Formats: sequence, C-alpha cells, structure tokens
Amino acid sequence: MPQAPQDPHPIALAMEWVSRILVVSAEMVVPGLIGQWLDSRWGYSFLGLLGFGLGMTLGVAHLLVMTRPKPPASKQPPATSEENERP
Repeated sequence: MPQAPQDPHPIALAMEWVSRILVVSAEMVVPGLIGQWLDSRWGYSFLGLLGFGLGMTLGVAHLLVMTRPKPPASKQPPATSEENERP
C-alpha cells in the first residue's frame, strides 16, 4: 500500500523561499544596473531609470505569480481510458 507523501522539512521550505526572494530581488535590480551601465557607456540618462522601472514591474508580477495559492488537489483518481470511451 503506498504511503501518503510527507511534508517537506522546514529547512527545505525555508531554502525554497530564500531562493524565491533572491530571484525576485535580482529581477528587480539587474535591469536597472544594466541600464545605468548603458547610460554611462552611451551617454544617455534615462536607461537606468527605465531599467529599474521595468525590473520592479516584472519583479512584482513574478512575485504575485509565485505567491498565488495553488488549487486544491483533486481526491478522485484519474480516469482510465475505458471510462473516457463513448458507446
């Protein structure tokens, strides 16, 4: 008889959230840093601000997607091919 899956260890959950936070913070900051580098290289003054604005927008959108509650798992077993056939 198969056993029910166990909950992950609390440290595993913490590391999962640490990685999520690092990814989102990098998504927010890196486009702005690239924009500032391009500003200094090409002599513009708006790419850094544009990069930070774009990074914040994408980071917040990604954060909202990651923290969306998952739908509850269905308790019904998957249908077999015999059940899907029409008479």
